[in-house]
Amino acid sequence: MKRLLIGLFFFLFFIPSVFAFNFWGSFGYDVCCLLPLNGENKKLGENVLKGLLLGLDVLKGSSFSVFVYDSGGISETALYALKNMEAQNCDVLIALLGKNTAQPVISKAYKIGLPVIALTAEPNIPKGKGFIYRDFITPEIQIKNLLDLVMKKLNYTSFAVFYPEDQYGKNYLRLFLLEVGKRGGSVVKIVSYPPKTTDFAIQIKSLIGKMIANKKPEEILKNPVHFPFDAVFIPDNALTSAFIISQFAYYNAKNLVFLGTALWDTPEFAKMVKGYCRAAYFPTGFTLQAKQPWVKQFINDFRKNYHAFPDYLSAQGYEVGRILLYLKNLNRLPPKNIHETIQNFPGTTGLTSFLPNGEVIKKIYIMEIKHGKCSLIP
Repeated sequence: MKRLLIGLFFFLFFIPSVFAFNFWGSFGYDVCCLLPLNGENKKLGENVLKGLLLGLDVLKGSSFSVFVYDSGGISETALYALKNMEAQNCDVLIALLGKNTAQPVISKAYKIGLPVIALTAEPNIPKGKGFIYRDFITPEIQIKNLLDLVMKKLNYTSFAVFYPEDQYGKNYLRLFLLEVGKRGGSVVKIVSYPPKTTDFAIQIKSLIGKMIANKKPEEILKNPVHFPFDAVFIPDNALTSAFIISQFAYYNAKNLVFLGTALWDTPEFAKMVKGYCRAAYFPTGFTLQAKQPWVKQFINDFRKNYHAFPDYLSAQGYEVGRILLYLKNLNRLPPKNIHETIQNFPGTTGLTSFLPNGEVIKKIYIMEIKHGKCSLIP
């Protein structure tokens, strides 16, 4: 294990220009990793790798040999790496892919028949053929899990949406409307704002009404406001969303419930909205508050080996490693038609199942913010 840890440290911190690196196992199955280990997403790639090595038991010695390739987040570099993988007859590719690399890498892997577990939220990627799968917290997974909680457990049925006019906001608006409709709920008000807006007064007054926004605070105390919706959905980053919520409070809408996305999963967000809302809820792919024994074991092992707390991408890499280890024990490697085997798998990012088309469905965590404290809803 000491040799492997030294190799990992050397690889990540002293030779970032290296194109490929091998973490030796007991030479049984070759796992190829395509990760951004240079550039602005370097840290993300490193976190996935740490979790994956732990999940495969490579740090303890296992039947996996891991070959790491740096994509740099560049499509040309990533495709060149695929040529090397094809030549070495790689058994499976684990790839963290972004907007520039998802389509070309998965299309090429699909063409050459290389099994892939793709870590990406990019839409419309090629999947299927029994060997191209996605394991990631997608926007669809976030919205479905969030609404399952607030509509089934909290009995919220009507909503307002306050969203940015960018690709992220429009995509989440579409998904939110679709899933609310499927569950028999309604969206009674939709208000948008341009990206980089700093004063939301016009949009907030449009949503709650100018009469309410212009009332004096003492009037609101005497006659509390009742809105025609149970919660407001804001698909934006934590900083912008917290600023919007504080402005709602300024315009006499301090008693609202807000819903968000995994972008709200920051240590500061709960403190930023304290006193400005009744409650807030958002989905997340990983939390240190998880109580499942397999998640607690992962957190303990990660801290023991890396002297740090894991994040979502570390947990995602670990989960893929455990899935491959499970398939190996069932003699199902190289992986094919894994949807026949992986159903309600106890993953570190939630209960995980694969569909025949290669897509993933998950039961993930929902966090609740009240009184400035963020806690996991069981």
